[in-house]
Amino acid sequence: MNDDIVQMINEWNPIEIYPLLEDEYYSEIHKIHEKSKETNSIRELAKQIHSVFAQSFKKEFDKSIEDCQSIAEKIMNITK
Repeated sequence: MNDDIVQMINEWNPIEIYPLLEDEYYSEIHKIHEKSKETNSIRELAKQIHSVFAQSFKKEFDKSIEDCQSIAEKIMNITK
């Protein structure tokens, strides 16, 4: 898995977990990394990121797809 993606997601910390463990979002990051390889669309990746976190964290995840778009763009910039 890409260490840059791990660092980006951990810095974003969408669920605002404190203290955040290095592997806190490991499962979600793995899914997002796979999705990033399947699409060239920032918007599509943002939707996938939103879906992954919404499924994992339900009501604790309150970000919009628009909130996910900036992280999707960063991920696309390092994976493409």
